[in-house]
Amino acid sequence: MSSSINSNVSLLSILSLLFVLSSGCGGSYDETIAGVAVPVPKSMTRSSEKPVEMSLLGFGAGQATFHGGMKTADIVEFYKTEMPARGWQPNLNLRGGGAMLAYSKEGKTLLVSVGKESEKTSLTLTVSGTGR
Repeated sequence: MSSSINSNVSLLSILSLLFVLSSGCGGSYDETIAGVAVPVPKSMTRSSEKPVEMSLLGFGAGQATFHGGMKTADIVEFYKTEMPARGWQPNLNLRGGGAMLAYSKEGKTLLVSVGKESEKTSLTLTVSGTGR
């Protein structure tokens, strides 16, 4: 019976550790940009600048900017994992000092731009497409 209790305690310890590690990764929240729910890493906060949105003859677009201390590579990995899981198809992956990614789904395009501003990382999300 003692080995059964030790096994259960070990399993519980491992599960607790996995929970703590996964919750420490930050997670995400959704922002609605041009009528489209877009995931944003929790460590990135929306800029104080007012988001831009426009709609003309069935074409809509919007843009929002976020800032935080997240590394560019971590943001890129976040979107490379999160967007396909939500049914978005990757179309562009440019890397240099920053990064630019593009995804499409149901006539919409999401452009993810990552760069540095002072000591913080800047994330700009632009949504465009028809059917808005």
